[in-house]
Amino acid sequence: MGTGTGIEGGLRRRMPLSRRTGGGGAAAGASVVGARAMRYYRLWIYTCNTALLAGALAFGGAAVRTVVFDFRRSLIPSLTLYQPSFLYAYLALLTQGGAIQLLGCLAALRLSEKLLNAYWLLLLVLLFGDVAIGAFWAFRFERVCQELRPALRVKFYQEYGTNEDFTDVWNRLQSEHPCCGVTGPEDYNSSALQMQLPVSCCLKPPRTVNSTCEAEQLHHTNGCDERLLAYLRSTASLLAILGYCVLAFLKMCFLGILRYEIREMIQKIRILRTELELPNVNGVVPGTLRAESAESERESLLVRPESAALLSSPPSQTKNPNGNNNYEMREYRGRENI
Repeated sequence: MGTGTGIEGGLRRRMPLSRRTGGGGAAAGASVVGARAMRYYRLWIYTCNTALLAGALAFGGAAVRTVVFDFRRSLIPSLTLYQPSFLYAYLALLTQGGAIQLLGCLAALRLSEKLLNAYWLLLLVLLFGDVAIGAFWAFRFERVCQELRPALRVKFYQEYGTNEDFTDVWNRLQSEHPCCGVTGPEDYNSSALQMQLPVSCCLKPPRTVNSTCEAEQLHHTNGCDERLLAYLRSTASLLAILGYCVLAFLKMCFLGILRYEIREMIQKIRILRTELELPNVNGVVPGTLRAESAESERESLLVRPESAALLSSPPSQTKNPNGNNNYEMREYRGRENI
């Protein structure tokens, strides 16, 4: 009797802590398992955010270098920094350069269905915006190229020599990109403008103060409109490659992949919430009820008196496989002796 009581007490002392404390430890274990299950989906969102951020930074750097800080852009009348398409580009770059990454990481960390859906919808809106702006500039760009020469000539005749800023920029263009005038040196000797060729048109500085490169035939013969047109086409090609072949392609791929990943992630979030936030009437977490019932069944078998007696008794010897036959033979011989 004392042996059974001691074994039962020992078994109770070795009882798992989760049985004593209720469902708290099991709930914590379920939350750890849920966190591990979500690691795959979080990794996908982090990867998409990193790639999109790299593409946005590359496009923004190229746009700043070739459009914002390039002095040739100020010479093109129809290319201002405050037109509606450029304003959208600023907003889209700011969104893709940090805002959408913050939203995606926050949604993945908090496991929020609303934030995940908002993240995917924002990517979709940005993709539609890129397509709309691209279609707009596909038609607008050719018109800008066609209107460049007449608009540039009007601006040249009106502001060269009278507007100091425009004159300095135009002279810089003629010096750094060998050209002279809009269509050629004859633009300086026309009915709209009568003046000598500036030094920026000369191949070499004049030999004397009174001499000019026009008299010595040592001036550029190409017009600057071709230089500006080449600048426009190269800039448009670079931004189109980065904007469509990189940014838009990445967003299209991520939208297709994340559509299924986020859907599965939301389904698992709902399952985890059901297991972690909806206890049953006994206060036990549903996900751990089956494991605890099996554990209690094993412990109940171990703490029974008969089970304790079996555990405390020494191991029995193996029976002779012919035990029944030997018993029958002994009984038969006893009957013969009688």
